[in-house]
Amino acid sequence: MSISLQGKTILITGASSGIGAATARACTDAGMNCIITARREDRLLQLAKELGDTCIPIAGDVTEPGFNAHLIDQSNNIYAVFANAGHGLDQRLIEFDAEQFKQLFDLNVFAAVELASLAATQMVNKKEGHILLCTSCLSKFSVPQNSAYCGSKAALEAIAKSIRIELRKSKVCVSTVHPIGTTTEFFLESASRSGKDSSEFEKNTPAWLMQSPEKVADAVLKCLLKPKPEVWTSFTMRLISTLFSAFPRFAGLFTR
Repeated sequence: MSISLQGKTILITGASSGIGAATARACTDAGMNCIITARREDRLLQLAKELGDTCIPIAGDVTEPGFNAHLIDQSNNIYAVFANAGHGLDQRLIEFDAEQFKQLFDLNVFAAVELASLAATQMVNKKEGHILLCTSCLSKFSVPQNSAYCGSKAALEAIAKSIRIELRKSKVCVSTVHPIGTTTEFFLESASRSGKDSSEFEKNTPAWLMQSPEKVADAVLKCLLKPKPEVWTSFTMRLISTLFSAFPRFAGLFTR
């Protein structure tokens, strides 16, 4: 039996483009109220204008102290959170930059977990809610030159597994979202942060491993309607990731 989403509120981070923006559109179409946030205020305002009165934009940086608490305060009886904000880093070990590594983990892991914790406090009291954390297919295996990103997504998945058990009795669902390559600004942004003109990872990703952000958004909406622990948009990649876990030597040969 599906959960009715009509009139319920979802908070979406990283919503100025890509998966976040597509998810806001899908949730609005499903009758939800959306709180959208990202650093780029102009993009947020444009999306909010498109989606109408049921969408409220709040610009800001989720890694800034106090901002996540502000989001929760402004969300008013929140039902779901989709912690989607994140970025990558194309960097080999011998190019290791501790500050860049830390900044990535601050956004991809610590900000997401803080937001989940703050939202869970409200949800536990209501005995209702859904926390979705955007990880990646790369939370299951790693690729070269992306150790920071792969590590952050693996950490987020492990944390999600733990809090899923903690919150089960409170009837709060916890789901991880595992996209494959998605046609967003992610690759270009990762390359830029790494001082490169383009992403080698994107160049080496075959077409069958790329998808639209709308495909991910549809999968997230289905999970909101019928909660499940993991959201995958590629059954093939889910099988491959399971194979890699069972045979790590094979994973190393395949992803080098």
